Amino acid sequence: MTRSRFEEQYFEDPNFNPGLKGGDEVSGYGYYPGYFPVIQAQLAALVELTEAATLLDAGCGKGALAEYARTCLLLDAVGSDISAYATRMARRREGGDKTVRAACDHLPFADDAFDLVWSNGVLQYLTPEEARGSLAEIGRVTRVAAFVSNIAAAAQQEDWGRQDTMTRLYLRPAQWESLARQQGFTAVALPYEGESAILLLKQASPLLPLRLVDLSLGYMRRLGCLPRPPAGLEAFHRRFSR
Repeated sequence: MTRSRFEEQYFEDPNFNPGLKGGDEVSGYGYYPGYFPVIQAQLAALVELTEAATLLDAGCGKGALAEYARTCLLLDAVGSDISAYATRMARRREGGDKTVRAACDHLPFADDAFDLVWSNGVLQYLTPEEARGSLAEIGRVTRVAAFVSNIAAAAQQEDWGRQDTMTRLYLRPAQWESLARQQGFTAVALPYEGESAILLLKQASPLLPLRLVDLSLGYMRRLGCLPRPPAGLEAFHRRFSR
């Protein structure tokens, strides 16, 4: 299979490895239908709390989230992706001319170029060395904070996870936090369910992770995409009460 054919199938065929990834990114963003409202809530909360004006979506895919950031959150949002097919599709969206083809571990931007950097479901496909390099690059180009989220480690034991030959890093949030700290960044593991998320802090309050989680969970409830509070929420709150 050619690279271009592989990329088209990856993004357009919902049954293509690793399964549930692809198709319409708005109605089935990420790894299960209905995920896009979760991402909307998380990003909207982070933007509100940081008063950000600029965003890089590193690993933007077909550009659904970058378009949402531009049209609904009024951000100056740039998307980047290693896939030629994805960047071509992303450039067709509103404001999509601000899309570049680039790998996460070689971002063609200046230091502190963006208030926020967002990376969802990207680093899990990399080798540990590439993931460390990507975290270093993400931290380098963000000025305030960066949100990095990947598939939860527990998904490896699910039926489709056992058939997934693409995901290389099934890491727990604390492990992603450790990788980020190895690159010299302040990072905090977040207690969302179904994903392994961390927040990198540069010029941000140490309480930003706590405020982000509480505000975004509230938004998820309003959007009807929070069936129950995350199991680790109480322990997360205790971490900030010490």
